[in-house]
Amino acid sequence: MVVTGVVLVAMALAVVVLAPRVLTRSAWTIDRPRTALLAWSLAVVVGVVGFVLGIAFVVLADGPLSDPFAIGDSPTHGFNVGVAVLAVVAFVVAVRVRPGSEHRAVREAMRQGAAPHREIDGTLVAVVEADHALACAVPGRSGGVLVSSGLAARLQTDELEAVVAHERAHLQQHHAAVVAVAESIERAVPWVPGARAMARSTRVLVEFAADDAAARRVGREAVRRAVLVADATSALAAIRASRLT
Repeated sequence: MVVTGVVLVAMALAVVVLAPRVLTRSAWTIDRPRTALLAWSLAVVVGVVGFVLGIAFVVLADGPLSDPFAIGDSPTHGFNVGVAVLAVVAFVVAVRVRPGSEHRAVREAMRQGAAPHREIDGTLVAVVEADHALACAVPGRSGGVLVSSGLAARLQTDELEAVVAHERAHLQQHHAAVVAVAESIERAVPWVPGARAMARSTRVLVEFAADDAAARRVGREAVRRAVLVADATSALAAIRASRLT
């Protein structure tokens, strides 16, 4: 069991070190963002599960299978194990990324009906009165797609449909949860370069994936124009528009 444990730990460390290097330097991730997101997820699962199982095999190598933690030898062993489990749970809760205040405010406005709704391309969209460009997808039962009146006024019909399709894709593909997991890992182990690379890449890849979903719905040109109108000064917007050309 010790050898198996060491092999699993070594494999997990190799994945943690090599996967970010491969995935951040591979050009194919730009054209296939959903596949890239899946690859990141698999790398995380393999790394975490391999490391945990490897450590468990090494620690429990000499213990009987019927009582691997030697709880029967001393009542305090069970207490210590319980404290360790609670500490891990508390750590996970502490590093979990929670929705920002702006998302909570948007969700509350949508739930109470403070923002009037209009149907755009078959989707009920909340429209808030604001001059600046704003479009977001708020997950949850009381969430949905929201756009500002200022942005809606600047967009042509097909461009507005592209924005709505983009935000709807975020909801349908659960991008908020994907980003939250990546950012939670970054907060949990900020000293690990792979964790930072994963968070940065995930935030970009979900935008590419949503663009692709919107392009299949309304066409690439409409999405490209909508991106440039909604976020004209952003470097990421320029990249998004370029890949849609």
